[in-house]
Amino acid sequence: MATKAELAEAGKQQAGLVVNNSFVDGLVTQLREKEKFGLTFPKDYNYSNELMGAYLILKETTDTNKKPVLESCSQVSIANTLMDMVTLGVSMQKKQCYPVAYGGKLQCQISVYGNTCIARRYGLKTIDAMCIYEGDEFKYHIENARIVIDSHTQDFLHINKDKIVGAYAVVTMDDGSQYVEIMSIDMIKQAWKQGFGYKEDGIGTHQKFTDQMCLKTVKNRALKYIIRTTHGTQAESDAYDNFEETETDDRVSMDVQHDIEENANSVIFDPTDEAIETVDDPKVVEEKAPFED
Repeated sequence: MATKAELAEAGKQQAGLVVNNSFVDGLVTQLREKEKFGLTFPKDYNYSNELMGAYLILKETTDTNKKPVLESCSQVSIANTLMDMVTLGVSMQKKQCYPVAYGGKLQCQISVYGNTCIARRYGLKTIDAMCIYEGDEFKYHIENARIVIDSHTQDFLHINKDKIVGAYAVVTMDDGSQYVEIMSIDMIKQAWKQGFGYKEDGIGTHQKFTDQMCLKTVKNRALKYIIRTTHGTQAESDAYDNFEETETDDRVSMDVQHDIEENANSVIFDPTDEAIETVDDPKVVEEKAPFED
């Protein structure tokens, strides 16, 4: 039987086979070929550098079992995730997206910084957000099914992360048009529940930095509207679909299913094993049973 040290070394060797410099070079070659057929990237985006930067980050990234993702995730999922990243023109190094691993696959989730980056290419000029606290005077009206903010008056003494009743984001586009998104605290918490790791009675990031998480949530919702309603390439749309799907995946069940598949029939049946040898006379079993002593 292999020792833990031997298993660890085998894992490192497997990781080296799955993703290495040659692997990244291969992705770069594929992208250069796709450019010949019309795939484009932002002028200031160097996909070769971004792939290498992502590779270095992945070398230090572990899954929920504390196992390096380069060992636990399939080569195909790693390649697909990195290709989606560069197709959208976002950077793992700049925290515009971040890797997550579950079910034996590498996935990637896009952050509010990544959504902002993408939306800027689609005409976003600015996006501003604010929390609404108990005691604030907040007024708005609706014109042609669009929200228009009239006023928001806030006293400094009202600011309390436990007294947030909602949040809103105002998007201004290059052409001067605006889009407003408003969410109540119940809507925000429901969005948190769709993700992974949030607990209503927990003591995590959502409870410690409630105001920042509220702003992030309402901004992301507004940015997704801009991204989804603005024309982009089919490749960009497909890549964004892949990123967005990870937000609602049931990671726990996918991990469990992967473990079951990985470990199924992993114990080899040995008919000579005395522990599982079948006997016809139950008295013999009683005589040999060690726990009868």
